[in-house]
Formats: sequence, structure tokens, C-alpha cells
Amino acid sequence: MKKIMKYNFRMLLTSFVNFYFPAILLIAVITFTLYGFVNEAPNEAPEFIFNRIFILMALFMYTIGAILMLRNLVIPEKTTGRIELLLSNGFEIQPYLYSSIIVGWIVMEVELVLMFTIPNIITSMFFEKSFFTGSLFKISIFVSVFGFGLLSIMYYLIFRIRRISIINNLFFIIGFIVIFGGSYLTSLFPVTEQFNDIILWILLGAGIFLFFYTVVAGKKITKETVVLTIPD
Repeated sequence: MKKIMKYNFRMLLTSFVNFYFPAILLIAVITFTLYGFVNEAPNEAPEFIFNRIFILMALFMYTIGAILMLRNLVIPEKTTGRIELLLSNGFEIQPYLYSSIIVGWIVMEVELVLMFTIPNIITSMFFEKSFFTGSLFKISIFVSVFGFGLLSIMYYLIFRIRRISIINNLFFIIGFIVIFGGSYLTSLFPVTEQFNDIILWILLGAGIFLFFYTVVAGKKITKETVVLTIPD
């Protein structure tokens, strides 16, 4: 499994166009958004208002970042036959699936940390405002669990579904549900710390459910399922 993880890290982290550029652009968009929000917010703004914004921004970043990473780097591994080559050279399908999920999650965690750290440094320099709190750490933990479940189900779809166009369409649907559905869900709850916690627990439950679904359903994935790819 260590060998598979090393390969996945190398595959993700050696492509500027397909990984670094989208990641930098996404973090820049989040930074600009949070910078503008902190700039306009009054000094006495309650902490729970910032927390609600952070939850939405973290969901947006994790979802878009995961989709870009998988569509630009992982799906091409399937269409070009690279995964088939790896499986024919001794890689087992289940360790390959789980190591891919772990590596993708670690990479997204780095982006999540940067998403909160860079805007905080900028706002501290220009406005002498810092939004690092214990609540921010709690938000990161809950969103990370949801992100792990999200990546699990997305990797499962890549390995399980043969037609690439269906995978891309499902990714679009997942992105729409998480971003717009999540925004709509949060709009139904009053902006209070109590309801922020409810949203976080919903995310935690969803992440755990998606991961265990992947574990159960992933047992049915075979090498034939992965390698018999139908391109667009």
C-alpha cells in the first residue's frame, strides 16, 4: 500500500497545469472572498456569523477542489489505461482504491489549511483582524470528515463506472448537490452557534455514511470493472 500511495502522491504533485494551477486559483478565489468579507464586517460582528461563512467556504473549496483534481488527474489515469497497467503489475484493486482516497484526502487537507491560513495572514496584516478561533478548528475537523467521505464516493464512482461521460455527469450532480444544496440547507437554519453545530453534525454524519457505503460497495469492484473503460 505504501508503494501505491507513493505513486499517487507523485502523480498528483508533479503536474503544474492539472494540479497546482487549479489549486492556486481556487485558494486565491477563497482568499479574495474571505478578505472582502472580513474587510466589510464590523469589528463587533459575532463569531458565529464568521463560522457560518467558513462552513460554506470550506464546503465550496473541498467540493470544487476534489472535482478538479479527480477530473484532471485521476480520470485520465483510467482512460489512458494507466490503471490497467498498474493492476497488471501487481497492484491490488482494494489497496489501490483506499490508498488513492487517503492521498487525495491528504492533498485536500493541505488546501483546506491554506484556505484558512492565507486569508488570515492577509487580514491580520492589513486590518489587524484575526479569525482563528477554536470554532475554526472544530469546523475544519468536521468538514475534513465530510471531505473524506466525499472523496471516497467519488473515487468509488471512478473505479466502478465504466463510461467516462457518466462519471463526469455524476460529478457535476454531486457538486451541484453539495454546493447549492448545502447553501440552501444552511439558509433554512438561523445564523446561531447552535444551528452551526447542527450543520456540522449533519456533515459529519454524511461523511461517515459515504465512507462506509464505499467500503461495502467497494468490495464488488473487480479488476475487470476498472479496466473495461468506455471513453466519451
